Amino acid sequence: MRLLSGLRAWTVQRASALYMLGFLAWLAAALLAAPPEGYAQWRAMVARPAASAAFALFFAALLAHAWVGVRDVVLDYVHGTVLRATVLALAAGALLAAGAWVALALAALHSGGAAA
Repeated sequence: MRLLSGLRAWTVQRASALYMLGFLAWLAAALLAAPPEGYAQWRAMVARPAASAAFALFFAALLAHAWVGVRDVVLDYVHGTVLRATVLALAAGALLAAGAWVALALAALHSGGAAA
């Protein structure tokens, strides 16, 4: 049984898209209401626990959404088991690296270190 086949993949795509839409609407409203004037204000906005959790969840949803999309395209258009596995492994590695970078940036923000 595939990990994300059929209904599961569809559900992940739709749920992640809905969360990202809601998050972007919230972010746009927050930026219109009180636009940050500099790096310190941006950092303070993202450093709030609720905002950090929302940003982390946004990036998790973005990475899950991207994985399902890339996986479906690769399964449809990349032929040959070895080539398909290689492309999927590279895509997964890139998405995991992006997720790790976001996690480290948010962790550095809360530990007082310099956010990358």
